[in-house]
Amino acid sequence: MYQPALFALTPQDKLTSLVEQRTSYDTNRCQFNVFETHQQAHDFHLRFPGFTFTSMLRGKKVMHLDGREKFDYLPGESVMATADQLIRIDFPEAELNRPTQCTALVIENSYLSQQLEYINERSGRNKDFGDWNLDLSKIVLKNNYELSVVSTRLMKLFADSNPLKDIYIDLALKEFVLCILRLQNLQHQNDGNSSGKFMRAVIAYIKTNITAEITLADLCKIAGMSKSAFYTSFTHEYGITPKQLIIKERIQFAKNLLTNEKLSVKEVSYASGFSDPNYFIRTFKKQEGITPGELIKSI
Repeated sequence: MYQPALFALTPQDKLTSLVEQRTSYDTNRCQFNVFETHQQAHDFHLRFPGFTFTSMLRGKKVMHLDGREKFDYLPGESVMATADQLIRIDFPEAELNRPTQCTALVIENSYLSQQLEYINERSGRNKDFGDWNLDLSKIVLKNNYELSVVSTRLMKLFADSNPLKDIYIDLALKEFVLCILRLQNLQHQNDGNSSGKFMRAVIAYIKTNITAEITLADLCKIAGMSKSAFYTSFTHEYGITPKQLIIKERIQFAKNLLTNEKLSVKEVSYASGFSDPNYFIRTFKKQEGITPGELIKSI
């Protein structure tokens, strides 16, 4: 998982609250907040007036949202909340020298609708998929590289004093919303709800044959499309190439195999469809942030 760059912590002598110390940056249609908590606390309540996208940067929170089981909220993860939704938070591990830190981007509902409308009007999305829309049943996201990059850029723009920053923020927000939509689509393909009949067939084939050789020609045949049309449609929908998705699925398959203490990293590499163990280790670390060996030690 990836996370945006860290914000500098508030100097301890400048803290006005040890629980969810807040720094805010405002524009006409949205607000960017940075929250820090420096002591253990329980059942802290937050509400925001617009659609809210939070990203965890440091530490650990336990989130309680209506209609859901409580869950740990960790760096590299993001959570969406609707306007005025009650968010209840526990801070079981926060300390003065080991605080939690997260961001909360609050967007007016009408402004978010404008961003979605803009994307749908200009996306040229395959008619088989319909319009882009946020799925509020899938509110917890594991950040990918693209979302981390654009989130970091937004953080810097909000904190900047550039008189034109509203224009830059508006442009970056369009990319930000598109990243969320694509990331949700990737999440959907993992639970079998990928949009589009042909794409569901492609995803099913990848999952079924993840340990075997999978070629672009195989996928194009299943989709019934030319290579150029399929490649364009796939990357447009998910924000990654077919090859990148295959690697992503192989790494996930390998993570499951690594829990078997009888298998070596080299054996897991081959069993997961990688022909070069060294490439497997590099790719695993790039995607997961740790090596396969480090994951084994943590189990």
